[in-house]
Amino acid sequence: MKQAFTSILLGALCLSLGLGLCACRLKSNQEQPSVQNHSELTQTESFPVKLELGETRHIISSRPRRLAVLSADLVQALEDIGAASLICGVSSDAPKDASTSGVKVCGTALAPELEQLIAAKPDWVLVSSQMRESQIASLEEQGITVLTFSSPKTLDEIQARYRQLFTLCYGLDGSAKATTFLTSYQSKLSDAIQPAADYAKLTGRKSAVYLAQLDYTMATGEVFEGKLLDQMGLNNLGELGSRWNYPEIEKDELKPDILFYDKTLTAEQIADSEVYAQSPAVQNGRLYEVDFSAIRLQGLPMIEELGKMARAAYPQAYGK
Repeated sequence: MKQAFTSILLGALCLSLGLGLCACRLKSNQEQPSVQNHSELTQTESFPVKLELGETRHIISSRPRRLAVLSADLVQALEDIGAASLICGVSSDAPKDASTSGVKVCGTALAPELEQLIAAKPDWVLVSSQMRESQIASLEEQGITVLTFSSPKTLDEIQARYRQLFTLCYGLDGSAKATTFLTSYQSKLSDAIQPAADYAKLTGRKSAVYLAQLDYTMATGEVFEGKLLDQMGLNNLGELGSRWNYPEIEKDELKPDILFYDKTLTAEQIADSEVYAQSPAVQNGRLYEVDFSAIRLQGLPMIEELGKMARAAYPQAYGK
């Protein structure tokens, strides 16, 4: 009897141990997803972040999922940093090669389509031109905040805006991503224009005009495009004017060595112009078409276009 009791006791003990081991295994298996969840939690720890736009500070509480972008240059910038997939509403003047096919078109910052914007259900609306206060208020009534980025006037300001966009899209992780991106950006920019600038220092600077329309609509000294000419080692004859307008009274000074022109013009039109017909640029065949839209968008395609301009101006600097 005692032996039978002992056998029963041992059997119960083994069963208890077996159930305990199974429970441990089950618990271990159930805990596996918590490791994955910790990874997801780490990703969300990048938020909230502070985003400073001029004198305005915004708190970005969580990673944006849907952005309505009403300025073409910001569409290009998001494309550049790999965040175009966040765009749920796009400006009507967005770059044609942007990854926004099928995205709801919502007008522009200056002429927004509010109904379309609200229907797009964005987390934020991004603009680089000031919207009217009444339009901003209408969106805020729907719980939609407008983020107004400045329009860069220098290459340094372009890079600062990239950093802002990295912060918006990636939170605290954006700092490292921005550094990696901008290191590559600066390298490409230097390869594009620095040889021309260095060559100009050794041989003397050539004069140039960046012509938007005949005869006097050109990049003047204070505008972004005018400053670019200076950075690639060219003397911008448009410095005598302001706000893209050159004073006709100074037309005798318009004798550029090199003339860059918008693709809406033709070399024949410029050669036939009374103002430019006798200029060294026309006489020596130094007229070069430029994609003004690529430069106006201030994104990565701009660097490629600047490289073409610099090589045209100083081909010897690039071994040509």
